[in-house]
Amino acid sequence: MKLYPLAIVCLATAVFMRPTAWAEDDQSLPDPILVTASPLGTALSDSLQSVDVISRVEIEAAPAATLAELLDSVAGVDVRRRGSAGVQADIGIRGTAYEQTLVLLNGIPLKDPQTGHHDLNVPVPLEQIERIEIVRGPGGLVYGGNATGGLVNIITREPSGVQAGVGVRFGSFSTRDLRAHAGTGTTQGSHLLSAAGQVSDGHLPDSRSDSDIRRLMYTGHTQFENSSLTWGLGAEDKAFGAWKFYTADFPDQREETASRLAYVSGRTEIGGWEVTPRLFWRAHEDWFCTMVSDTAFINEHDTQVSGIQLGTQRAIGAGVLAVGGGLIREQITSSALDDHRRSESSLWSVYRQPLGERASVEAGLNAIDFSDHGREWLPSVGLGYRFSPRWRGFASSARSTRVPSWTELFLLTGGNVGNPALAPERSTFHELGVRLIETDHRLALAAFERQTDRLIDWSREIGDVTWVADNFDGHRTRGGELEWRWQPRRLATIEYLTASYTALTTQLDDRGQEIKYALDYPRRSLKATGLVNAGAGMQVSFNARRVTRASTHRATLIALRAGRTFGDFEVYIEGSNLLDEDIIEAGFAPQPGRAVFAGLNWLSGR
Repeated sequence: MKLYPLAIVCLATAVFMRPTAWAEDDQSLPDPILVTASPLGTALSDSLQSVDVISRVEIEAAPAATLAELLDSVAGVDVRRRGSAGVQADIGIRGTAYEQTLVLLNGIPLKDPQTGHHDLNVPVPLEQIERIEIVRGPGGLVYGGNATGGLVNIITREPSGVQAGVGVRFGSFSTRDLRAHAGTGTTQGSHLLSAAGQVSDGHLPDSRSDSDIRRLMYTGHTQFENSSLTWGLGAEDKAFGAWKFYTADFPDQREETASRLAYVSGRTEIGGWEVTPRLFWRAHEDWFCTMVSDTAFINEHDTQVSGIQLGTQRAIGAGVLAVGGGLIREQITSSALDDHRRSESSLWSVYRQPLGERASVEAGLNAIDFSDHGREWLPSVGLGYRFSPRWRGFASSARSTRVPSWTELFLLTGGNVGNPALAPERSTFHELGVRLIETDHRLALAAFERQTDRLIDWSREIGDVTWVADNFDGHRTRGGELEWRWQPRRLATIEYLTASYTALTTQLDDRGQEIKYALDYPRRSLKATGLVNAGAGMQVSFNARRVTRASTHRATLIALRAGRTFGDFEVYIEGSNLLDEDIIEAGFAPQPGRAVFAGLNWLSGR
């Protein structure tokens, strides 16, 4: 890869730069403390992995109405949608497939053991989200397996005062949106309730592509003298036409899903240790119908996941030690996959130690015991170094694993055949990166490699019509990323501009077969976002991306939003796929073409 020499050049440049005073410059760019990349917590600029944060400002300003659209603006993230906005989307990170990305809500894992196609069935309206942390690389240290590609952690808001808001949106495909939220907060605690509903007649007038999506989320927080308690309840219901979602042979399909979520987490101090327990429960229902010659074939799946996690940490000398563990139980009742139960338990430990003023090292180990697949040991190590107040470098290596979903193990319908003999995947990941942090600029460059043994994917012989789940060896992905962010503090017209470029290449011993996911990766991705103040209370934001896939498919997607505020009100118009690209991202159904929407928001105290 050409980016490996480039990374080495950047490191050498940083090392031989003229020394400067060892005092941090006044930086206008935010440097939030991350809660996802490491259980020890670290500033974004000092992270030992590639991490991105989508802030509340970006969520409000982006030309995006769904979580999937927000994530698609992040470097290295590959979002492949089925149906209209918000219906269904698969997330891959740096060439991995949807089953290899773990979605979290406030640290609570939302992995669906039936299939990763449901991992973005998250009962959280955008009004409830404070920020989103995306870790590009293994996240198996604390959160167990199934995070080979990376993590997406959605962090909810905690109001600091009384607030309320209502929003309406309508436009192409007879889309109608209604959103509302209300909350209150003090130094002793907070409460926030959000609701959102979206109805669309669909972008394929001669087929089933309509959708009805509803979400409801309540979160609360209480602060005591030396401890705190946080909890949440959420629900999501979807009903949609799934025309050609999973097969083109019998395209007339329909699906309904329902998600329910409850969790409680705490934080306290005991004997010099900071203790953070979590308890959670998630239920998911999936009703799927395929019409064949006026005959309905119906599959129903009910899954439940419950778990408990406990983390502790304390300072030891100049370093920090964290120790924890967890237990997760999964079960499914299914007309197509039968009834199954399984569990995973884990114990982990991580220690960070500074090495002088400029360097730090972090090492961890997670031992996971899968009831159906045995024990896996997941070590990780990272090194960070400050070459100067502006230049910082990092290197990391980690092991991750993934157990097969129940669909990969037991499915026997719809042109797909599962394999009960599947073994867990095992991946080793290495990354080398540098960051430049100036007053108004942030620049990051990373080169990485992932090797996977027993990769789980679907394959078929040339000319065959049935996909079969299997393990594959010889998998290796190499790539590089370049990111730039400009947030000028002395230029009032520009709030921020970002640009990123990701290049990937993947090898696999495919045994002369067609491979469904691993070899259809985004070879090159160029993305840009921005927010501009146009004067008179008007702001314009954009999201542009050019993706070239290994399957030779390529597309340029541009979204634009223009809004103007009048006191507590905002009026806006936005458009997506403005070039009217004809694309199929996943499955066999085309994505919506050019779409235009208009909306009105009211927010108390704007």
